[in-house]
Amino acid sequence: MGWIKDAKANTLGAEARKAFADGDWYFVPRLKSPATAHQLSGNIGDWTMMLEAISKAGWVLQHWSVTQDRHGRPEAYPLFVRRQ
Repeated sequence: MGWIKDAKANTLGAEARKAFADGDWYFVPRLKSPATAHQLSGNIGDWTMMLEAISKAGWVLQHWSVTQDRHGRPEAYPLFVRRQ
């Protein structure tokens, strides 16, 4: 399952780098809860890797919002801003 996490992080990192290179001021991805995250609490490894990839592209986390998708699983909308 590690390759899936890597693929998600790599894809999101590439999108973040492109948005940064294009001069975008904001980057707002949607992070869906992994299907294997059945625990009630603890680190969500997929999200951690994706957030790190975005930060490495030059973005800074400004705000965080979480809701549920239509199946009741967590879905996050982090707002990143350009590093000044």
